[in-house]
Amino acid sequence: MGFSKRGLLLLAGGLSIFLASCGKPTETEKAREAQRDFIKGIKLYKKGDYSDAATYLRKAEAGMAYLSPEQIRELKYKLALSLYKDGDYEDAILELEDYITYYPSAPNIEEAYLYLISAYLKLSPDPWRDQTYTLKALKLAQEFLQKFPNSKYLPQVEELIDEAKRKLAEHQYLIAKFYEDYGYYYPAAVRFEYLLLTYPNYINTRDVLFHYIKNLFLVPKYAQKKVSYWREKYGELQRRIENKEVLDPKAAKKRLEFYKEQIQRWERISKESVQKAEENLKIYKERFGED
Repeated sequence: MGFSKRGLLLLAGGLSIFLASCGKPTETEKAREAQRDFIKGIKLYKKGDYSDAATYLRKAEAGMAYLSPEQIRELKYKLALSLYKDGDYEDAILELEDYITYYPSAPNIEEAYLYLISAYLKLSPDPWRDQTYTLKALKLAQEFLQKFPNSKYLPQVEELIDEAKRKLAEHQYLIAKFYEDYGYYYPAAVRFEYLLLTYPNYINTRDVLFHYIKNLFLVPKYAQKKVSYWREKYGELQRRIENKEVLDPKAAKKRLEFYKEQIQRWERISKESVQKAEENLKIYKERFGED
């Protein structure tokens, strides 16, 4: 029996729909797959196979609709720890931050903070480079101390705080030395003073105080360049005002006053820096004797 062209088209369409429906997993199959991936991921985590654990937990995460709320919470946490323990600190941070946001009352929330602080420090580069991650770790650690003052993880968090502060102190020291080496004595003195005030327990006090005093004594040399610069600006603008070469005399006079203030500011900084240097030199000699 033959088929018309229209009949063949209908048959082909029906067959394609049937085949497509055969290849599409049912809701029951999706649920089973999500459960299998979740259980497999947890088992791999317990075995210490963190890379594969993360892979299976990611797959289970795609089927979260088929997991219980308790399973989802465990999945999110074990995924974060798998990533951390596998050395993928960037993704671990994302997962841990989400976990802390969505499960602030979870039984393991304190441990989650500990891993998050540690992950930021793991990503933190050497002291020569930007310390944004170190500062973030320190901020989180301080937040931890406020929220969980009696936590069993307190000793570990305090160790991480020490690590962060030590690195930040070294970072500031390197910047201060850079300024000193290139003749920026006032910024160098400011940095060394900041070190003495902010990180007294993380520096070589004798060394930092020595460089602080040294740069204070050298500030007049630096300040003189600033005074010369602003005096030149002042003289040039004053000449233009006298010759009526400015479009807005009132604004020009206001700017002239600003230049004068800068001259006075640097003259004052020069004088005060020497006074500070002499005061701190006495302290240095009392504590460390004559060099």
